[in-house]
Amino acid sequence: MKFPVLVLCAALFLTAACGGAATPTALTAAQPLVSLPEDEAPHEANIEWWYFNGLLTDDLGLEYSYHYVTFQGAGAGTAVPHLLQASLGDLTAGEHLTGEKVILGALDPDAVSIDVSIDGWSMSGDGTTYRLAFGLEDYSLELTAVSTKSPVLHQGIGLVSLGPAGDTYYYSRTRLEVTGTITITGEQRPVTGLAWMDHQWGDVRGQGVGWDWVSVQLDDGTDLMAVLVWDASDRTAIARYSTFVLANGPALILAPDDVSITSRETWTSPATGIAYPSGWTLTVPSLNLELELEPALLDSEFAGSRYTPAAYWEGEVRVTGTRQGRSISGRGFVELVGYDPRQLGGAAASP
Repeated sequence: MKFPVLVLCAALFLTAACGGAATPTALTAAQPLVSLPEDEAPHEANIEWWYFNGLLTDDLGLEYSYHYVTFQGAGAGTAVPHLLQASLGDLTAGEHLTGEKVILGALDPDAVSIDVSIDGWSMSGDGTTYRLAFGLEDYSLELTAVSTKSPVLHQGIGLVSLGPAGDTYYYSRTRLEVTGTITITGEQRPVTGLAWMDHQWGDVRGQGVGWDWVSVQLDDGTDLMAVLVWDASDRTAIARYSTFVLANGPALILAPDDVSITSRETWTSPATGIAYPSGWTLTVPSLNLELELEPALLDSEFAGSRYTPAAYWEGEVRVTGTRQGRSISGRGFVELVGYDPRQLGGAAASP
């Protein structure tokens, strides 16, 4: 496959996972198929990605959200293609910026994790500490993220199904403490915050699926991932997959029918004309958990890529609700893939 095609395939399969399990169960029942820290390193897979999202607060109390992902395609000899994509939301100014970089790197058989760098953008780590840097227009970030919880192998073994698109290995680091700096038009300020990290790889193939993916970090120290994967032709559910991580305990598999994600509104992009769901209610009856998710910035669309025509929505959400009858709050991210018809082989979206 030629390099642009590899990049296109990578970008079409962003951070997603699906599957199912019994009622809430600690992730200890089966033999893991992911071994850490060894599997932090790149793999010989058609598609692999390392993904981060987070919320930052500067010394003035101003807030920023971001997502940053590196996609790696299958190598040709010793050359390995990478696509880096990033977004940054200035929540005070109401700005949402996006950008991307491409690099054709050399295969490193001794790599211990992701390690890419191009034109001031970089992503590296060792499974405990990660360093992230990127710049968009007048903004640039330099961050250090340190994992504070054990990694979570989804489905207990670290292998999940994408239905007709295939299977992938998948784990998350659900809570990382972040320090660093943000520079805005030459003025540098310190920032702190929380981040979420996903690492996923496999031989996924084809189109025909979309997904709604949610990560949540609650103020009581618990974390939640929930995802619905659906058929492109009629948007019927293919599978649901969810994991709940206790503050000081194990991760739990949630039954597919135990988690409900419903949207209350629709937001239509003025740039692409694509309609996305917006404003969600997320419930988990077995945990007596009910959450309301509100976008921090409605316009959090990633569109106009040179390497994949399909747009997607990726943005921070404010979280409020109750757990076991007590009020709770937090923050999270929502990713919406497949709402652009070009993602799924349909007609082009409106200009």
